[in-house]
Amino acid sequence: MLRKKQWHVKNKWKRHLGLIGSRKVSRHLPPTNMLTRRSLKRYLGRYRTVFIKPVFGSFGNNIMKVSRRKKSYYVQKERRSFHVSKSRIRRTVFRHTGNRKYLIQKGIRLIRVKGRAIDYRLLMLKPGSKWEFMGIIGKMATGNRVVTNFNNGGEPIGLSKSLRSIGWNEADIRRIRKEMRSLGFATARQFNRKFKNCRRLGIDLAIDTNKKIWIIEVNTNPFYDLFKHHQDRGRYRKVDRYMKRIRRLQSDR
Repeated sequence: MLRKKQWHVKNKWKRHLGLIGSRKVSRHLPPTNMLTRRSLKRYLGRYRTVFIKPVFGSFGNNIMKVSRRKKSYYVQKERRSFHVSKSRIRRTVFRHTGNRKYLIQKGIRLIRVKGRAIDYRLLMLKPGSKWEFMGIIGKMATGNRVVTNFNNGGEPIGLSKSLRSIGWNEADIRRIRKEMRSLGFATARQFNRKFKNCRRLGIDLAIDTNKKIWIIEVNTNPFYDLFKHHQDRGRYRKVDRYMKRIRRLQSDR
């Protein structure tokens, strides 16, 4: 049986690099880099919004969102938000990060449901020799939070329900579901090329206002209680059954 350190990739930068190599996957990756003074200057100059995320972190904690305004930057972290002058933005960012390693990523203009940002968790599992698609479920941000994470107050919502609520027609919903599913298989296969022991992959997807899909990040030890709220009531039982098979091969310790 494999120990957790043999299959779980904690480092988000390594996980990002693990997605590079497939043309199908790469075109869905937003620009992402390690945070340095140089990359911060470049990204703030090039993009209207960026996210600053810890390399080692989970549940959406310690993420900072920085949006450019005409004369300042608007900063959001946890439940706090404030304006920072352009001359002080670098100091503000690096005071937040301290000596810890962080990523910087271009912000995506997410579709919104009732004014609330939404993204999606796609779950892929490999209980045997092949990857299996477990489903997709949406996560809506609550209050003034930067992230949609279920553990951080995010509210679950079905893919179809969320898209119908913003006026998508059934043909577009079927198309995006099919595209997401295909992207899930491509992502899992590409990631497995670099990380052979991966059998569980949570893929966080975003849809922008132009209806393009983006891969925000992947997780090799995904939280799957979210699927208790899936519209298919048997979906969680299937996920749990497959996870029990995987745990016979991979220890959670």
